[in-house]
Formats: sequence, C-alpha cells, structure tokens
Amino acid sequence: MVAFVANAFGRTQMATNDIQLTGGIRSNLLLLQQISGKLDRTQQRLATGNKINSAIDGPVAYFASKGLNRRADDLATLKDSIDQSISTVKAADVGVTKIEALVEQARGFITTAYQNLGSDANSMALRKSLADQFNTLLRQIDKLAQDSSYQGKNLLIGSGLRLDATSSSKSATNALPGVTASRVTTVIRADDYVVDVTGTGRISGNASDIANAERDRGISNLTVTGFQSKTAGNFDNILLKYSGGKGKDKTFTITEGDVSFTKTFTTEQWALAKATGKTLNLDHQFASGTHINFDINFDEIDDVPDTYGLGTSVIEKFVDVTVSVANFNGVGQNIERSGNSLLGQQKLANGENAWNFDTGVPRLTIDERTILQSAFNDALVGPAYGRASSAIVGTPAINAASIATDATFTVTADATAADFDFVSGRFTSYGVNVAGPGGVTSTGVNTDGNYSFASGDGGTTVSINFLRVGLNGVTTAAASTAAQADATESVTGAVLSAAGISLTSILSPLATNLAHSLNFTVKTDDAQATFALDDGYGGKATVITGTSFATSATLVFSVVGGPNSGAIIQLTVNPGNLRTDSESNIRYNAIGQFTAPDELKFDQRAAQAGFTSTLSTVQVTDGTDQNNMTVQLNETNTNQITVVSQNLQTDGQGLAIDFAQNEWLDRADIDNAATMLEAAKIRLRSSASALNNNLDVITTRLSYTKEFMDVLAEGANKLVVADQNEEGANMLQLQTRQQLGTISLSLANQAQQAILRLF
Repeated sequence: MVAFVANAFGRTQMATNDIQLTGGIRSNLLLLQQISGKLDRTQQRLATGNKINSAIDGPVAYFASKGLNRRADDLATLKDSIDQSISTVKAADVGVTKIEALVEQARGFITTAYQNLGSDANSMALRKSLADQFNTLLRQIDKLAQDSSYQGKNLLIGSGLRLDATSSSKSATNALPGVTASRVTTVIRADDYVVDVTGTGRISGNASDIANAERDRGISNLTVTGFQSKTAGNFDNILLKYSGGKGKDKTFTITEGDVSFTKTFTTEQWALAKATGKTLNLDHQFASGTHINFDINFDEIDDVPDTYGLGTSVIEKFVDVTVSVANFNGVGQNIERSGNSLLGQQKLANGENAWNFDTGVPRLTIDERTILQSAFNDALVGPAYGRASSAIVGTPAINAASIATDATFTVTADATAADFDFVSGRFTSYGVNVAGPGGVTSTGVNTDGNYSFASGDGGTTVSINFLRVGLNGVTTAAASTAAQADATESVTGAVLSAAGISLTSILSPLATNLAHSLNFTVKTDDAQATFALDDGYGGKATVITGTSFATSATLVFSVVGGPNSGAIIQLTVNPGNLRTDSESNIRYNAIGQFTAPDELKFDQRAAQAGFTSTLSTVQVTDGTDQNNMTVQLNETNTNQITVVSQNLQTDGQGLAIDFAQNEWLDRADIDNAATMLEAAKIRLRSSASALNNNLDVITTRLSYTKEFMDVLAEGANKLVVADQNEEGANMLQLQTRQQLGTISLSLANQAQQAILRLF
C-alpha cells in the first residue's frame, strides 16, 4: 500500500517508505516536523530582520512594501537632482553678490570723477583714467557673469537675445569722411539713428580764457581766429606760456597739440618801440589753421601783480563743427556734440564720441583732421586777422554761390612819398594789393569805403570795406628815401635864413616805415658854429664848423642812437649866411623807405553739400530658454518650477551699463554712467530676489522630499520588518517544544523497544 504523510508545512506527500509507524510515533513525528519548519522560518526572520522576504511569505504586504520602497527610491533620485539645482542657484546667487560689489566699486570711480570736474589738463587726464578703469570693471562684470555656470547651466547670462547695428548701416556711416568705427552699444530696443555733420570750421577762443590770459600774462588785444584745416586741423586747446622776468627779455611759447612756436622780444626792441610809438606784436598761424595775435607791452607785463606775467594760460579753442544724431523710433531726440561747446557741455572731441539715447548709445570715432569734409555749410568768409586787421570794417563779402575752393586772401598796401601828408601823418592816397586764388589784384584806395575785385574762383567777386586809418603801416610810413624835394618845413632864428641851408641827401637811410621830423639847432659865436641834430626818436649827431665859408659847405651828420642809428644825413650851408652870436632852429620832414604795412589776411571757405547716414539697430540673435533651469519637484514629473536665467551682463538686454562715454569729458557723461549704475543696482536686487525666492521654494521641496522618503521607508518597513524580540521569544519557545517533542517521540518509541527485552 502507499502511505501519505504530512510534511512540516502541513502538506501531504507520498511516503518514501512503507514502514508503518504507530499512532503515537506518527503524531510526535508530525509535531516535530511542524516545529522544525517554524524554527527555520523564525531563524530566517531573525537573520534577515524581515518577517516577509518574498511574495510567498505574504504577497499583499510584500508588493505593498516594494511599491513604497520604489517610490522612496525615486524620491532619493529626485532629491539628488534637487540638491544639484540648489547648488546651481547658489552659484548664481554668489555671482550676483560679487557683481553687486563690482557695481559699488564702479560707483566709487564716478564719485571721484565728480570731485575732479575741472577743465584743467590734470582733471581731464584723471577723469580719462577713471573712465578707462570703469570700462575695465564692466568687462569684469561680464566675465564674472559668464563664469557663474554650474554643471552646464548659467543663470546669469539670460536668454542670449541680442540687438546690434546692421553691418550695412555701419559701413555706410563709416564711409562718411572723418568717421570710423561706428557702432551702437547698450542696445535696449531697435531704433534708427540719423548722423548729420554741419559746420564751417571757423576757429575762435573762449572769451573768458582770453580775458584771463590778458590779465595774467600782461598782454593785450589777444585774438584767436582762423579756419580749421581739413587735413591738419585739431581740437586741441592753446597753451600760452610766458617766461622772462622783470626788466628782462620776454619769451612767449604758443603750443597747440604737439606743435609749438616760440618768439623772444628783447629789451632793445622794446626801447625802440617806445621811442618810435610802435607796438610789439606776436602774430602766428599754425598749420591747423589756428591764428593767434596779441600785443606786448613790457611795462604792463612787469606790472602784473606777484608773477610779473610769468606762467602759462590755457585758452579753450572752439571749432565750428557739429555732429548731431537724431533717433526716429525712440522719443525723437536730437543730440549734438559740437566743437563750439564748452568743455563739459557736449563738446566734440577727437576720437570716440557717444550720443546717449534711451534705446542705445551710438558711438562714432571722429578724426579731427577730416571730419569737416563731411560737413554741410554755406560759403562764408572769416574775419580779418593780422596786425593791420583793423583796416577792414566788418567781414569781407563774397558771392557765395560761385565759390568752389577754400582760399586765403592777403592784403598789402603801396604808397608814394608824394602822397604823404606830414601834417596829418597819413598818406592821402595809397593802393591796395589783394593776392588770392586768381593772382594779385590792385585796387586804388583814396578814401574810406567799399571796394570790389575778382577772386579768380569761378568769377567770384570779393567786396572789402576799408578804413584807411586802420592801415597803420601806411599812415605812419613813407614810400621812398627822403630827398631835397621834401622841402624845409621851417627855419627860425637869426643864424640862418631858409635860403642859407638845405637838406642835401641821406646817404644811409632812416628807419623804414616811419615819418621823421629832423630838428637841427644852430648856435654861433665868434669862433665857431655848432649844428646839433635830434631825430625825435633818440638819435643825435653834432657837427662843429667855423663861422665863415668862402664857398658852400657840406655838413655830414652820423646819427647815433634810436631807430635811425647809423643814418648819414648831409646839409649844405651857403657862404655868407651864418651870423654870429645867434641861434636858429631848422626842421626838415623826412620819411624812411616804405616797405608796406603788416599784412592782413582773411579766408574764404567753399560751400559743401555735406553728408548724412543712418545707423540702424535690429535683433541679431534670437532668445532661447537653454539657460533656464527646470526643477522637477515630484517623482511623477507633474510638479515643477522653472528658474529663469537673469541677464546680468552689462549689455542692453541685461544691466544696461554702457562703457564710459566720451572719456567722461562732460559732466553729463558722468551723470549718464551714474544713472545706469543706479538702474543696474535695482535690476541686481530684483534678480537676487527672484533667485532667492526660487531657492526658498526648491529648498522647501528638498526638505519635504527628504522627510517623505523617511515616511515611505517607515511604512514599507512596517509591512515586512520582523519584530526581533518577538521572533527571539518564538525561537526559544520552538526550541523548547522541539526538545519536548523529541522526548515524546522517544517515549512513544519505548513500547517498540520493550519487545527487545523478550529476546
């Protein structure tokens, strides 16, 4: 027969043998098998710590626990991602903090610039240095923002959206003569900027600076005039330096840019000028077109309090050229930078110039030598300059329509001895020569009035209103060597009669460009006659003769002293005309050679149609969200937060801090920088707040995720983890039962063993 028995787990199976056990033995055996199975299960729970180790042990609890553990594992992975996101935001926050520090440092440069707003060279050089440092700091802000990346995400460089001037509009603007490197910085939105150049190039000086130079250096009638050269012009100020000392020679050095002119006036020249009633004058024209002229009086220079005129004066130079920029798509502003503006008030400068608009900052690099070639201007004539400039009343008039080229006109005068009036001290008539592009034109001028002549430039006529007394060189000079024909003005006294003496000749000439009155005093006694000459300018000569002449006698006078020193004058005395014990005074009119007055000049500038161009800005790079960071907040990806990248670079889409404008030459440029920094500080605070808010949310979710993971783990453990104390007690109880079962089995088996005693 086949027997079936129950195993330790209560299942039946076919017996492996057909041995028949007694009921007691079988009962005890089954009990021991059950105890053994429970011991194995308890030992497993004690060893693993789990009461359910597989689905067989408890499928419902097992799979419920596994689900909880899997969700906890997903949250653990999510927690790592959130942790990295927090690090990314913290990296950005550190960058914002340091950028704020750099902005504060930049604010310090601006404060220092405000404290040095003078127009002197040192203040301007300091502001330029501060502007350069400011620019360097802005580049560092950009680099810091670009270096704030963490694991491929940078929350400080924004979306990458960028606007810039189009290549075609930059090329068109760079084609303007005198304009290069055109660009638009800090572009906030697209706009069009129309560039226009106007001006005549007329040069003048700051009236206040001129007055100060006259006062401080002891000079007078200082003028700064001219037309800016289109090939050699500059915007540099003029430095007027005087050196010498009281009672010494006077040296003046005039500097414009890197070009200097020096002239020394000696004490001998001053003595001669005082003796002849002339004025010492410095007149110089630079290749740039700048003309400077002033009168020098040694006594006035030596009378300057404290310094005796020693020192250097700065004269701000004005140049009539304006570059204006107007924007169409913004608020319709028109901003001008002009060479006629005072320093600190939108003055045009050589090099880069900036025009600050709300939509962007157009920048043009201006070449001071050629910018005038782009300018629009009507034809015009500049004022006269030179020692004789007072001879022209007003400004010469030119037929503007036909002027084709720039030109300089030089005006000189000619006169003859016969036309000189010794009573009035002027020529009654003289001729004027005007040298211009058409050659030399001679014009007879006998009275004050208006005179016209052809300039030779396209049939252009030039009209000049002359004032004769303005030609000082004419009114105080002669046109030939003095001769007997000049006649004796007067003879008084008893020594000689007018017929008894005459002016024979002047062998060596008198001083040029001077009218002279030669005074001879004649005294006689019984033994001799003394002839004493005084030329009125400090020159003297004496001749002593006898009182009786058999024939006519020639007396030779060699002048010593004054401007006529070295002149030789001959008088002829007829015989029998000298009387003794008498005195006479003889006066002759004489004029030195006429070498023309100081020249006067005036310039004409041809009309120009001018140039214009438009700088256009457009979007050149599309924005993307590649720098935005999306943080998943749950394991099913149904909850997330996006940290938007902030553009904290200095460009127009970011902090909108432009590079220093015009080397901070103007206060307005510094004001612009200060305004931009204040706006940037607000933008930084807003960005920092946005980052911190996101960081708070993410940090809160991270804490929640950590705690929820613990909840899930705890719940999973509750389903499968064994109670070690309980299982230990079970083990002890089962071991005891096993021992008792063994004993019972042994007792049940003793009935069988009793049979053995029969044998």
